[in-house]
Amino acid sequence: MKQPLLGVLAVSILTACSVAQTYTVTDIGVLTGDNESSGFWINSSGAVAGCADTANSEGYPCTGTGVGQHAFYWTKSGGLKDLGTLPGGDISGAIGLNDYGQVVGFSNVSSNPQERYNFIAFEWTSTGGMINLGTLSGGNSSCAFEINSSGLIAGDSFVSSTLVDAATWTDHKIKKVGALPKSIFTAALDLNDNGEIVGESVFGYGPPFTSHGFEWTQAAGMKDLGTLPGGNTSIANAVNSSGIIVGQSNSGSFVDWHAVKWDTSHKIADLGTLPGGTYSIAFGINDSNQIVGYGNIRDNAPHAMVWTSTSGMEDLNNLIAADSGWVLVNANAINALGQITGYGTKGGHNHAFLLTPSN
Repeated sequence: MKQPLLGVLAVSILTACSVAQTYTVTDIGVLTGDNESSGFWINSSGAVAGCADTANSEGYPCTGTGVGQHAFYWTKSGGLKDLGTLPGGDISGAIGLNDYGQVVGFSNVSSNPQERYNFIAFEWTSTGGMINLGTLSGGNSSCAFEINSSGLIAGDSFVSSTLVDAATWTDHKIKKVGALPKSIFTAALDLNDNGEIVGESVFGYGPPFTSHGFEWTQAAGMKDLGTLPGGNTSIANAVNSSGIIVGQSNSGSFVDWHAVKWDTSHKIADLGTLPGGTYSIAFGINDSNQIVGYGNIRDNAPHAMVWTSTSGMEDLNNLIAADSGWVLVNANAINALGQITGYGTKGGHNHAFLLTPSN
């Protein structure tokens, strides 16, 4: 019997909707003299902020310990731009970026071995270059993690030799955000255009290491986001414009971190792991609630991942051409167009990548 046309159309539509998203890979490359790089943030036009350095013993790029590690700003039309360092420094890294091309991160201000790792937060613009954002009173180090469309910057600063608090900068003026009670290290890791800030408060380095993710708003102040049931550790890494938060947590049933999502009522959900894996971490989320990060697979190798409500957690290496030459290791951020940046191995070195949806 001949299938009705309506039935044929319905099957065709369902088949089209079930086709997995695939991506093309762009190699962002490295700065002159370097052989490794990582992309940390991507804005809505596809510009990427990150850093480039030389291979190190840790096995992953941009650890902040390599002399010559420099922040970069990349665009498709302009390629890589070395942002340099603050005066006197020889190490920098770019972590955040907004749609106006304002970049934030960290830089040292001395090559003296005893002061080399006292990093200071910076903001970079194409017109003003790199600006020292300073520290909270009593501190000698700070870091800027993200900047929103209004220019509000989120980060952290030492307030003594042993205590770090979350901080914000407005018009290059620093303000203390605070910390969860009894914490010793608090960092504001991301914020949205509504001024909602998320991050991590560390209570102890252990063992066991203990921390809780937090959300801060002007109206409610600090909110402890808690952990998965039975857990003692969580981190809130990113927040979208709707207030959906992603990060990681452990629970009483497993030791390793799992990627998690907090909804707008702060209810936490376990996003699971890649097939055969034991851990996962979510680093980025866009306004379509697409989530990116990484996790391990059966052989314990770290692989970049993407999570959606329809497909769950997928290995990004399965969504690029099999002959690409890449192993995508970590996905750090995703923009409104679904473009993703992070790093992967190619030709024996870690390189920053840009993934662009191809269907």
